[in-house]
Amino acid sequence: MKVLEGMHYGEAQLLEKGIENARFDADLLLAEVLGVSRRDRLYFDLDRNLSKEEEADFREVIIRRAEHEPLQYILKRQDFMGLCFSVDKRVLIPRSDSEILVEKWLEIVKQEERSGQEQSIKVADLCTGSGALAISMAYYYPKAEVVGTDLSPDALDVARQNAVRLGVTVQWRQGDFVTPIQGELWDFIITNPPYVSPEDYSQCAPEIFREPSMAFLGGQDGLTFYRRLSEEIRRLLTPQGKLLMEIGWNQAEAVCRIFQMKGFETQVFPDLAGRDRVILAR
Repeated sequence: MKVLEGMHYGEAQLLEKGIENARFDADLLLAEVLGVSRRDRLYFDLDRNLSKEEEADFREVIIRRAEHEPLQYILKRQDFMGLCFSVDKRVLIPRSDSEILVEKWLEIVKQEERSGQEQSIKVADLCTGSGALAISMAYYYPKAEVVGTDLSPDALDVARQNAVRLGVTVQWRQGDFVTPIQGELWDFIITNPPYVSPEDYSQCAPEIFREPSMAFLGGQDGLTFYRRLSEEIRRLLTPQGKLLMEIGWNQAEAVCRIFQMKGFETQVFPDLAGRDRVILAR
């Protein structure tokens, strides 16, 4: 099999199984097998023959992708906030939509810093998963004391490995939602909690079912974790503390109402596609 033949073979196999972006995925997987850093480098060597080992490895990863295993799990990595995170089936794959949580947090912190407010800040990332949010905050604002929590010890293992590889300091705590941070006061709490209803989950793309279901399912209407947080949040934040939450595209009104009923002011921010994505509560 030559490189060009591999491209066509991979695309055909993935198209047959209904994989979106079949050519892109096939080329990326071929580049990975051949140890080529960029997918487009394949086009400079289309007549190259694959070794027997390379061809066998390529056929194997194409089979995995054709069975709707997420591309990121096969590659064992995902980019987030300009950083490369290791991911596997133990953690939710970080999405670019979630970057606005970090971007908005950085914007607020730097604005407060310019105004002369104290910047020895404590921030907790609930449901940290791969650690993408917590590590990104620690990486781009090293002065912050960052804690990441998760119910899953397996997820925390992945997060710890990512922190070490990216050279940042984050304290990791295992436990259910707010339990690991109770009894302390926080300047910021950040979370991308499970917020998908069972009905919506059942209609997701097949790849979603390869990721940990506990990272998606948020109760019958998807709002369980927001209600839990609204009951606890006053005991967790400093007087000037702020809460930043990711939400589903159609949940802004409902989540804002939950926190407004507890006396919080809320503000909604869109993602790059213009969909409601983040709520700031204070």
